[in-house]
Amino acid sequence: MSSEENKLEEIRKKIDEIDALIADLLFKRVQYAKQAKEEKVRMNMPVRDRQRENEVIEKWCERARRRNSEEWNLSEDTMRKIAELIIEYTLKEEMEEGNE
Repeated sequence: MSSEENKLEEIRKKIDEIDALIADLLFKRVQYAKQAKEEKVRMNMPVRDRQRENEVIEKWCERARRRNSEEWNLSEDTMRKIAELIIEYTLKEEMEEGNE
């Protein structure tokens, strides 16, 4: 294997490691969201909290704005879409759990 191929393989290995960390963190986030749902149910609160959703999305967008000066960044729109997708998935899981 050439040195270029070795370098590419090392880069891909680092990407795989980051992907695993992202997946693990998403699993943890879903577990915490489940705990939050349980607390909201105990407190007779609605499961969906649009104000909180907006706060979370805004935090993701703020991260994009702070990193905007870097050479290759994630746009605010991309970060918004990622946050919305995570929230949508979490809500879907929370709602389905209640129907079991």
